[in-house]
Amino acid sequence: MEPIQKKSTVDLAVEKLIEYVQGGNIEVGEKLPAEVALCKELNISRTTVREAYRVLQSQGYLDIQTGKGAFVKSKERDFVQEATNWISSHKVQMSDYLFVRMALDPLAARLAAENATEQDIDDLCAIHKAFVEAVHRRDNETLELLDAKFHERIARVTHNDLLLSLVRITNHYFKLLRQTSFRFEAHAEHALMPHEQILEAIAGNHPEDAAKASTEHMLAAFQDLCGWQPEI
Repeated sequence: MEPIQKKSTVDLAVEKLIEYVQGGNIEVGEKLPAEVALCKELNISRTTVREAYRVLQSQGYLDIQTGKGAFVKSKERDFVQEATNWISSHKVQMSDYLFVRMALDPLAARLAAENATEQDIDDLCAIHKAFVEAVHRRDNETLELLDAKFHERIARVTHNDLLLSLVRITNHYFKLLRQTSFRFEAHAEHALMPHEQILEAIAGNHPEDAAKASTEHMLAAFQDLCGWQPEI
């Protein structure tokens, strides 16, 4: 069972403000009550109010204008805007992860192409087929799981336990990044062709082609997530 998590004062303030915005108390474009009034009504500090505002701004609810206050931007959570903000603020962290994957994934693909059995290829084909279907459904949660499963299955085919362990570690750190990235429809679509090329190279026992396709996959990920590509 999952442990019970205590909510912070900021989290509770965010929930209250979302209820206020969505409850018919205010319209899009209108200004929220002054910070002092919110502090008194919610019995919280101005620091908590400002932190809650920042959270709501990142989620697309508010537009904070310096010297003017906080205005309602939308009554619905903007997941694409939230993902954009997250990616923008984690570029260094993401580039670290992608550089590690740039080293691991092509090696795994190359070794998989040398060692894959018919059963391995069938398993990879099934995962890829499910991934394609999830892209068409725009099922972001399933996409994250299947993307991780696809790359881990490739690592298993290598029969290299250390490499498999390293891929599993990067998958763990990549979980939030994948969830965020796949909120952009184009990012999921950009993974389709590279996955297919990697799979074809592994199925055809072409190690260099598999490594090349995997490298190109990572370069495309750099472009999508960081806005640039490293020189190789």
